[in-house]
Amino acid sequence: MCTEETFQGLLDYWGEETPDREAIFDGLRRMSYRELKEETQQLAAALSQLHLQKGDKVLTFIPNWHEFMVLFFALAKLGAVLIPCNFASEKEEISDRLQKIKPKAVFVARQSHLTWLQAYEDSSAIITVRFEEEGYLSFSNLLKSGRNRKVETVEINPYDDVFVIMFTSGSTGCPKGVELTYENLFHAAKNIGYRLECTGQDTFLVPMPCCHMFGIVTGMLVPFFFGGKIVLLNRFSPQKALALIEQEKITVIYGVPTMFIRELHEYSQNKTDVSSLRTGIIAGANSDENILLKIRSEFDCDVMVAYGSTESVAVSMTSFQDDIDTRIQTVGRPYDGVVVKVVDDNGEAVEPGEVGELVCKGFGVMKGYYLMPNETAKVLDDKGWLHTGDLATVDQLGYIRIVGRKKDMIIRGGYNIYPAEVEKIYYGHPAVLEVCVLGVPHEELGEQTHAFIQLKENSQETEESLREYAKGKITKYKIPDRVVLLNIMPKLENGKINKKVIEQTCFLTC
Repeated sequence: MCTEETFQGLLDYWGEETPDREAIFDGLRRMSYRELKEETQQLAAALSQLHLQKGDKVLTFIPNWHEFMVLFFALAKLGAVLIPCNFASEKEEISDRLQKIKPKAVFVARQSHLTWLQAYEDSSAIITVRFEEEGYLSFSNLLKSGRNRKVETVEINPYDDVFVIMFTSGSTGCPKGVELTYENLFHAAKNIGYRLECTGQDTFLVPMPCCHMFGIVTGMLVPFFFGGKIVLLNRFSPQKALALIEQEKITVIYGVPTMFIRELHEYSQNKTDVSSLRTGIIAGANSDENILLKIRSEFDCDVMVAYGSTESVAVSMTSFQDDIDTRIQTVGRPYDGVVVKVVDDNGEAVEPGEVGELVCKGFGVMKGYYLMPNETAKVLDDKGWLHTGDLATVDQLGYIRIVGRKKDMIIRGGYNIYPAEVEKIYYGHPAVLEVCVLGVPHEELGEQTHAFIQLKENSQETEESLREYAKGKITKYKIPDRVVLLNIMPKLENGKINKKVIEQTCFLTC
C-alpha cells in the first residue's frame, strides 16, 4: 500500500518500489510501473513544451487504453484539468463540450472526430492517439519529444484545485460538468480499497469506461493506490470479460448490475475458470438479490454492494463482515469521512427507518457544477450537504437502503410506487434478462406503471403472462398497467439502462 497523498507521489512511489510489476494490460500492451512512470514523465514534459499549465483544460476522447492512464498522471503532474469524454461521442456532444470547456488541448482516438474539431484548431492543440494524420500532433510523437526532458511538478492544493470535470451521463436532462478536486478522487479510492481489503497482489478487471466515475475511481485509482494490476476492457462483452478473468487470473471484478446479469447468463451457457475471483463491486443501479446470490454461488466471489454518484464520488459500501441479508437489503454504511442523513421535503431529518431524501457531506462531495452556480445551489447547500435526489432509509446502525430516485417515484392514483420494488419481482422470473420500470402520464390516474422487459433467448413469455406473474407477489396497485417487451435494452456507455431512450420509445408506442 502507498502512503503518498498525491497522484504524482503515487506513481513515483510504485515506479521506484515495484518497477517491474505489471501495471496495465489493455489487450494491446502490457505495461510495467517503470514504463508507466517514464512515459508519464515524457508526456508531461512534451505538454509543458506546448505551454500547457496548471488550470488549463484538456478534453479526451480515448477508450480504455493505456494511453489514457499515461495522460491522467501527466496532467496531474502539470496541474492541468482533465475532462474525460465518451470515445463514441458524436458531433453534437463534442461541439457542446468544446463550447463549454474551451480546452487548451484535445486528445482524440477516432479519425472522424478531426472533421468536427477543425473549427477549434486555432485555440486548441489537437493530438491523435493510435493514428497519424498530417498536420496534427500525435501521442507517440509527443512521447518521443519528451524524452530526456524534465518538468517541474507544480504545487497542488488538493482540497481546492479541480483536477477532473466529469460530465453526468445525461440520461435525464442536460449533462452538467461536475468539478472534482484531488481530495475528492484520492480519498474515495483509498477508502474503497480499504473496504475491499486490496493489496498489490490483486488484479482488477475494469469493464466500465474510464470517462465515468466508476471507471476512474474504482477501476483505475484503487488499483494504483495499492500497486495492483489493471486489466482494461475496451468494450464490454460478457464473453470477453469471462475470458479475461480466466486468462489474467482476475481477483477483483467490477460492474453495474446489467454487466453481472450478462456475465452470469454467459457463464451458464459456457463455463470458464473463474476460481481466481476474490471480491468486487456491484454498483450504479439497484441490485436484485438474485444477482448477488448468483454471483456468490456461481462465481464464488465475495462481492460488495456500493453506492455513490458523480457528484458525491463514494458514499457507502458493504463490508466482509456484513451477512448476505445486509448486502441484499442495503448499500452498506458510509466510508470514514462521510456523513449522511435522510430528510423530508422541508429538509428536516426523519426518524431511523423512515423514507426521505438522502443527503451527504464529506471528502467526496463535488466542488460544484462547472459554470452553473444556480444548478449547484439546487443540490449543494451552504452547510456542505449534497442533496442526492435518492430516496432512502438509514437504520440505527447506519446502514443505507436506497428505495429509488426521487424523480422516478411513480404516483398512481395517489399511491406511491418505487420502480425498484417492481423490478425486483421481475428479476425473480427465470425468463427475464433485464427490466426497467417507468411511470407514464395518465389522464385519470396521474401516472401508470409500465415495465419494459428484455427476455432471455427462446423464451415463450408474453406481455400478458408477465403481468399475470406479478399478481399475488406485490400489492395490486403496483402491478404494471402494461408490460412492453424489448428486443434489446438500451444502454448508456457506462452500462446502465438508458431510461431516456425507453421514455422516447414509450412516447412513440404507448
